[in-house]
Amino acid sequence: MEQQQDEQQLRALAEKRAEEKLDFRNHLIIYVAVNTFLFFIWLFTSLFAADGWIFPWFVFPLVGWGIAVVIHAFTVYGPSTSAERHEARVQKELEKMKAGQQDKVT
Repeated sequence: MEQQQDEQQLRALAEKRAEEKLDFRNHLIIYVAVNTFLFFIWLFTSLFAADGWIFPWFVFPLVGWGIAVVIHAFTVYGPSTSAERHEARVQKELEKMKAGQQDKVT
């Protein structure tokens, strides 16, 4: 029964991680698509501007949103959160305790 519960918890965690990775991939695709579009708007308006090149305003959303994408990547692929580390330590201690009890029984 306990093993089935552990498998369900692992599956739920795996589903959560898979969803987080999919969300990040979608965020990155939208970031690249929108900023490419903004770059081409700037490029075409600069080409037809009477004064020549226009200030590259597309850099502001590129950098600002880029910071958000990097933070999102760090939360998905970076080191695990402190809550996850704590849970891993608790599980490790439980396994040690269970192993110690089995040694006493045998």
